[in-house]
Amino acid sequence: MQKLEFRAEKEIDLTKAIIDKLPFLSRFDVKKIIENKDVKVNNARIKENSTVKEGTLITVFYQPKESKEWFELVFADENIVIVNKRAGIEVVSETERDLLSILKQTYPTIRAVHRLDRNTEGLTIFALNDVAEKALNSAFKNRKEITKKYVLLVDGRVDIEKIKRTVYLKKMPNLAKVWISEVKTSGYEPISTEFDVVEYRGEQTLMEAALITGKTHQIRAHIAYYGYPIVGDNKYGKSKEKVLHLTANFLAFQFAAKSPLKYLNSQTFEIIPTWL
Repeated sequence: MQKLEFRAEKEIDLTKAIIDKLPFLSRFDVKKIIENKDVKVNNARIKENSTVKEGTLITVFYQPKESKEWFELVFADENIVIVNKRAGIEVVSETERDLLSILKQTYPTIRAVHRLDRNTEGLTIFALNDVAEKALNSAFKNRKEITKKYVLLVDGRVDIEKIKRTVYLKKMPNLAKVWISEVKTSGYEPISTEFDVVEYRGEQTLMEAALITGKTHQIRAHIAYYGYPIVGDNKYGKSKEKVLHLTANFLAFQFAAKSPLKYLNSQTFEIIPTWL
């Protein structure tokens, strides 16, 4: 058991104050710590969450977690950081621990410019300054200067001729998922994904995917629409596997000659999926 003691810098929700100091803990983790009376407010043990005033002394007793369990550093310089994000954590979240907060412990100026779904593992890029942030945001917007590829395992023997490159996607916030249509309808936006078959593995298919557009759940919903859900994806299919077999495994850059990040053009980054 470790002890952390600090004073609230402003009036703030107690749980939020603790997570700000220990970002590798989730709201659930902090709730349990409070319920177990392992938190003191002005030296008095409490068992319920509350709002604390500026200057309040907060003491937390907790079991340490290795924050680096959520990522592996792949590359870092004065402009960018690239990590291999583990499945199970958001890149950015307003309600719980996230990868950005964990990385800020090492890189105080870090900014998120690229996101993966919570349950998708793989290469994720962050900026460390205004210049890099502007260049990366522009690159993701024009979709010409960054190549992102994914590897995935799906149920079924894929007939690649059946899959249309461009379809339409509609977000369904109340369901926390998206719907796909081959016909443009009100509320649907065009998306494009390039799929290729790598090999057949019995009644499953190992595939590669390249994002032309980048929407929430794009790869997962696009391939599932044609009857080939990703193994481990219970949102768009049914699977006995608990691990989503989808990894952002490849990054390459083609920055313009005037870009401050053009020096990255000579490098590519590739990882092996944990499930492969």
